Amino acid sequence: MKVSAIIPTYNRKDYLRRAVDSILSQTVPVDEIIIIDDGSTDGTSEAVAALYGSQVRVVRQKNAGVSAARRRGIAEARGEWIAFLDSDDEWTPERNAQLLSAANRVPDDVAWIFGDMLVVTDEGAKTTLYGEHGLVLKKELEIFADALSVQFPFQFGLLQASFIRRCVLVDLDCFNAGLRSSEDLLTGFQVACHHRYAAIPQVVGKYYRTSELGVASLTTNGVHGHDYFRARMLAFAMVIESGQEGPWNLRYAGETQGLCKLLATEGAVSRSLVFEQFRYGGVSAKGIAFAIAGMLGRRGILAWNAVAEARREYASRKPGPGVAATYGPCVAEPANRLSIDRGEVHHIR
Repeated sequence: MKVSAIIPTYNRKDYLRRAVDSILSQTVPVDEIIIIDDGSTDGTSEAVAALYGSQVRVVRQKNAGVSAARRRGIAEARGEWIAFLDSDDEWTPERNAQLLSAANRVPDDVAWIFGDMLVVTDEGAKTTLYGEHGLVLKKELEIFADALSVQFPFQFGLLQASFIRRCVLVDLDCFNAGLRSSEDLLTGFQVACHHRYAAIPQVVGKYYRTSELGVASLTTNGVHGHDYFRARMLAFAMVIESGQEGPWNLRYAGETQGLCKLLATEGAVSRSLVFEQFRYGGVSAKGIAFAIAGMLGRRGILAWNAVAEARREYASRKPGPGVAATYGPCVAEPANRLSIDRGEVHHIR
């Protein structure tokens, strides 16, 4: 089985060497390493060529965002399995061998295989994603009957921890929704609606959450931006349209409300978007109240936000344990029928 390692990057010259070296250090080598330089201005392509020569293939393109870079990488790849790596993360030495072993044992309808990731912060590497979010595998190779169970409320199959069948990514037209962030979330849902997932217990990489990466981090900058909500609306819509209505219709309504609130703080929100929350049912007392506020336009939603903030402040002053909110994962294929005003897409890479 051929494996194509793909690194999308934008102005990450200072971190890229760590990522590439971890691929070249695999006990079982990958078949090719492709770096998609998404319009870098820091000399990334030249630095890679000088360090690695023909060991790495660099493909340069005008800056188009991480989704376009991943999509270009898939188009350039020749492997059966796609193995993504973010330019500021790294793989463990046995990663390719462990996932290849799993790939040789799964049936054809398993399109996504993932492992655990060691979380590295300023305090060091003390936890893993499985440990943080409570995934316990019962077998050395576990195939999930419900692929959505590892997509929500947390997306365990991070791209940099996974093998994904190239043919599935192509067939489902993945990374084509025009997202600048949360593209991994959407893709995970998209694949999960059509294929099965499998997991291995081993740690296959290091996921860096160190403070110096925060300024350019998609994870940090994309949280609660336009694409955060759009990706989840598309993802949840795909699940509903595959035949699973509740509670995904309520989740869809919640993400629609989130996008409305964000747009109101930026200056405008359409009444049609306010009522988009009811597209798949998902009617609740909160949703009806929000729709009434939304009928007043931006002022109504800003008032809603102010009341919600006041309630949060009051709750935070009360004694007793607080309740942490959880946000869910992944992506879906573009749904043109969603009547969403896409507006300006901000560059947050």
